[in-house]
Amino acid sequence: MSIAPLNNPLPGLSAQGTGGANTTFDSASTAAESANFASMLRDLQNKAKVTEGHVVNSASATKQEQELKEACKGFEGMFLGLMYKQMRATVPKNELFGESNGQKIFQDMYDQKLMDNIADGGGIGLADMLYKQLSPQVRAQAHAQEVQALKK
Repeated sequence: MSIAPLNNPLPGLSAQGTGGANTTFDSASTAAESANFASMLRDLQNKAKVTEGHVVNSASATKQEQELKEACKGFEGMFLGLMYKQMRATVPKNELFGESNGQKIFQDMYDQKLMDNIADGGGIGLADMLYKQLSPQVRAQAHAQEVQALKK
């Protein structure tokens, strides 16, 4: 009794080349990586569309408003960085190899930069809420400065 080899185990994949089964595995993993990359690309494109609607990413009329937006994004980045640092503290340390001081410093810098990028992209909405809360005060202060300048 002989068993015939499986010619096409996965739809869309062919077992060509030497060995057959190994080539099928390679092509299957390549197809999976390609699908994963396409999924990540779609997610990033959707994220880019979402960040367009954030108040802190829109154009500013005055220098004070732009500075307020940057301060709000900076605060959100700092807040997210502290939150992420506390979350990372709950992960068990690597007891087998240990961590050097350089690795800890690099990890902290990487985490902070990652959270700053998230805040610049819209973050969790904290920067938008801060801006909406503080912008009337900044506008009133700018208006008061204009009135004082006209009186002189």
